[in-house]
Amino acid sequence: MSTTLETTASAPDLAGASWVNGILASVKRAWVAYISWRIERAAIDQLSAMSDRQLKDIGLVRCEIVAAARGFTLPSRWSQQVR
Repeated sequence: MSTTLETTASAPDLAGASWVNGILASVKRAWVAYISWRIERAAIDQLSAMSDRQLKDIGLVRCEIVAAARGFTLPSRWSQQVR
């Protein structure tokens, strides 16, 4: 003798699962944003602790630290040719 149990999800059960997935996705996005912010702050703190000479060696000036840490492409002062 064989017994098969069949369970089907009702519409309210599926809606609840969707709601939980939405909450989990929001929490994940918030966590990723927080971790990204912490990494950015660590980079800014490390670059800010460097001397002006060390910053010059890597091609930065103090006012460019935040933009560099955020990954913005800075216009090169040396690539522009004077005519």
